[in-house]
Amino acid sequence: MIIYDQTSIAFIQRSTEMVKEILQSLEFEVLSTRFMFKKHLYPIGLVVFEGTSDLAHFNSAYYQIGLNRKLIYTTKDSVLRDILKHELAHYLTFLEFGQVQAHGPEFKETCRRYGFPQEIAAATMNLEVANSEKEGDLDSERVLEKVKKLLQLAQSSNTHEAELATVKANALLLRHNLDHLKFNQDDEPLYLDRVLVQKRKDAKMSAVYDMLKHFIVKPVISYGRGTCCLEVSGTQTNVKLAVYIANFLDKEFDHLWETARKEHNLQGLRAKNSFFLGIAKGFEEKMLATKAQFTGQEQKALIIVEKDLNTKARMIYRRLSFTRTGNSIDAHAGALGFKSGKNLSIRQGVESSSKGFLLPI
Repeated sequence: MIIYDQTSIAFIQRSTEMVKEILQSLEFEVLSTRFMFKKHLYPIGLVVFEGTSDLAHFNSAYYQIGLNRKLIYTTKDSVLRDILKHELAHYLTFLEFGQVQAHGPEFKETCRRYGFPQEIAAATMNLEVANSEKEGDLDSERVLEKVKKLLQLAQSSNTHEAELATVKANALLLRHNLDHLKFNQDDEPLYLDRVLVQKRKDAKMSAVYDMLKHFIVKPVISYGRGTCCLEVSGTQTNVKLAVYIANFLDKEFDHLWETARKEHNLQGLRAKNSFFLGIAKGFEEKMLATKAQFTGQEQKALIIVEKDLNTKARMIYRRLSFTRTGNSIDAHAGALGFKSGKNLSIRQGVESSSKGFLLPI
């Protein structure tokens, strides 16, 4: 039986956005309510049902994905995304092959074609086990998704709306960290993950390092044997967000550089490095302006949370040295980067499969 109430409608809207993000990541053309498959438009339709044991299903007669009502209250977003990928695989199998065996060779071929892992292709899922295998708790997952969405809203052409979204994202993350600190101060683990793994430090890594400091994590440029990477440590929610942001910035920096290079006839590594460092400076000015709008209580909370992070980070890093990129600066390229940084918004990026490293306290 299909049900409609305010809660289920909100859940459908959230799930629909996930479906659209998945389709876009698979390089389908996606409109507001439809997507393109072999030059034909098909609807993106979701409903909520109850009364059966199925977690979800695809109804080919209506081109419709159904989600069990219990998913609203018991499922992490990462698990829900896996369920939606499974049902989308059924949808795409139907469009490609018509009515075939539910989890037969055609379905498995569709999963392979779109790069869905084995757990997506599996015919059944134990919801409790699936939730337990995903890192994080439901509250953290939901905070993370809200912060991501607010950071994406910060690309709005409406300056006031963009600034408000950035302020809300930072305030939400701060409140979550303060609440987490109050209830878990004695046994709260510290998490660490590594991004931008490469042979040596460069201007891009230095710029991303500077930008991640604004998201309540401890970024450190770490050197190994023949390798260099950016390590980020903090609460699980903050580290996940930092990895998400770093992966996005890694690609966005190159995109912004190519655009600026063509528009302003920029050339050479010196200009490129200056542009990247300029992005970090512009973004920092934007974030400092955001924090200046915090209430007095939020300012005090930020000091408490950052002090706790620095104290716990000493477990990992007994001694830290500080170095800066020593390249000479191209003022023109740096100014263009600065402007790009002030206008930068963190849009949807590719999810990282990194599991991270747990450091118990």
